Amino acid sequence: MTENFVIEFDHFFLNYGQRRVLNDIHLRIPTGSCVGIIGPNGSGKTSLIRSIVGLNQATQGSVHVFGESPHRAWRRQQQIGYVPQLKSMDKDFPISVYEVVMLGRVGRLGPLRFPKKEDHHIVKEALIRVKMIDMADRPIGQLSGGQQQRVFIARALAQESKLLLLDEPATGLDIPTQQSIYELLEQLHEDGITTLTTTHDLLALDFHHFGRILCLNERVIAFGPPDKVLTPEILTQTFSGLPWPHRLVKEDNVEVIKEDSCSCTCS
Repeated sequence: MTENFVIEFDHFFLNYGQRRVLNDIHLRIPTGSCVGIIGPNGSGKTSLIRSIVGLNQATQGSVHVFGESPHRAWRRQQQIGYVPQLKSMDKDFPISVYEVVMLGRVGRLGPLRFPKKEDHHIVKEALIRVKMIDMADRPIGQLSGGQQQRVFIARALAQESKLLLLDEPATGLDIPTQQSIYELLEQLHEDGITTLTTTHDLLALDFHHFGRILCLNERVIAFGPPDKVLTPEILTQTFSGLPWPHRLVKEDNVEVIKEDSCSCTCS
């Protein structure tokens, strides 16, 4: 594992039963990146994120995060925050905002241990960062979708995350709330957190400046700076699924898109 890369996929294949979900993913994510992962529904974005967290096992190939192969026991020890797709909450679910965020400390506490003063401090700081400290005692089910999403991001931050993975964090939210969520993610990235965010909605690119864009449709279509990747040709390929892979390479110190490989490295 090259120390400058927080995530490395090496010819990674993933099947669900007989169906191929991810096809020969060869990809390196530099530490400190702010990556937007775009592609249509069913293109493998969620599967890619779950593979990074260690919830999917490779059919072939490998993925390494912080230099290790992800699995359950490893996940409890690593500084990785995972925010899955927002689901509607039961309005009567008996747990407060504060308690939800404290769940982010479970991996740090270990079994049969109670939160200490430091843990409470970290939870409060996470709520302050997402501007939800005033609602700490509110039942999570009584919050709006945008407020719930901020709470779940705070839960990930309570893990003292250095890597934050967000799966469609703005889906189902109104435009002003989407903008506020992406503004929050920009602030977290500025604090030094590596972020990977999936979306199938290209409008998200208007709300959030991603340093790198990963175009995914079962395989890597392209990966690199937005001005190199967000072209009509590549977007057409990404959202139509035509067999036209690209990769980002350097020629005379200039990054260009090639059409002959799905192996992508951007540093």
